[in-house]
Amino acid sequence: MKAIDYSMLDVFVLTYNRAEYLKVMLESLCMQTANGFSIKILNNASTDNTLDVIRDIKLKYPNRNIQTITNKTNLGNPGNFKYSQELASNVYTAVFHDDDVIHPEYVEAAINIFMDTPSLVMCSGMHQALWNANNDNWDLLHKDYYIYPRDMGISLQLLISRPTFACNIYKTEFYKKVTYHPELYGKLHDIVFMMELSKLGAVALIIGVCVRWRQSDANDSNNLTTGPFPFEIINIIKKIKELNPKHGLLIEMSLWSFAYFLYKWSMLERFLKWQEFSHILIANGGGGGLLGPVRQKQMSYQSSPFVYFKTGFSKNA
Repeated sequence: MKAIDYSMLDVFVLTYNRAEYLKVMLESLCMQTANGFSIKILNNASTDNTLDVIRDIKLKYPNRNIQTITNKTNLGNPGNFKYSQELASNVYTAVFHDDDVIHPEYVEAAINIFMDTPSLVMCSGMHQALWNANNDNWDLLHKDYYIYPRDMGISLQLLISRPTFACNIYKTEFYKKVTYHPELYGKLHDIVFMMELSKLGAVALIIGVCVRWRQSDANDSNNLTTGPFPFEIINIIKKIKELNPKHGLLIEMSLWSFAYFLYKWSMLERFLKWQEFSHILIANGGGGGLLGPVRQKQMSYQSSPFVYFKTGFSKNA
C-alpha cells in the first residue's frame, strides 16, 4: 500500500483565551497516528497564557510542525473562521476548536478516505458531548463510514446524521468556495455552511467518535445576547429548502422534524411556545409547501410534529 503524504494537510486551531483547553486540544493533535501535517494556531488576540501553552507544547513535541498566527486585534469568532479560509492553501484543510479533543486515529482515517474517494469535498465524524473533555482512554476508532453523494447530501444529513463541524476536514479548493454567514444564521451558521458544501461534492461521515466535543453553558446555550434567535432558525430552515428542492415531501417532513429539534435544542421554549414558533415559521415561508395548510395547522398545535432525529449538535467555539 502506498504511503500517504500527510504534509498535504494543514490543521487550523482557532483559539481565544482558553489556554487550559487549548493545551488538551494540541496534545490530542500531537498524539495523532498520522505524521507530517502542519498545526497552525490562529490566536485571536488572546490575553491569557495562550502563548506560554503553545511554547510548552512545541518543546514537548519538537517533531511536530506547530506554527502560531496571532491576530493584531480580535476578529470575533466568525472573523477567525473567515481568516482560516483566507490562509488555507494546502490540498486539505482542517479547522478545529480550541476546547475540543480529537481522536488519535482520526486524521489518518480521514485522509485515507479522501485518498479512496476522489469525489469527496469533506470528511467528518461522530462526536461525544462532554462537560469535561480530555485526551485519556480512547477506544479504537470505528472507521466504517457513510458516503453522502452530492445529489443526496442534504437529505442524508437530515435523515441519518449531520457532520460534526468541530472535526471537519475539507478539500481546500471547496472549503474556500463557501461563505460563513453568521449575520443570517448566528452561532448555528455551521449548519448551512456544511449543507452548502455538500452541494459541491460527496461527504464522508465516520461512524466512530472522532471528537470529544466540550459542552459549555456559555457557548452552547440560548440567551438573549447571543441566541440562537427565532429568525436565525427560520433562516436556516428556509435555506435548506432552497438548497434542496429535488426531494420534495421527504425534505418537507424532515425539515419539520429538524425545526422542532432546533427549537428544543436552542431552548426557544423559554421565549416562545412551539405553537407560536411554528406559526412564525409558516408565515415566513419555512414550513409551507407540499404538506398543505391543513397539515401545517395540525402540526402547529402538536407538541412534537414528528419524532425528531437526534443528529449531530452544532457548536462554534
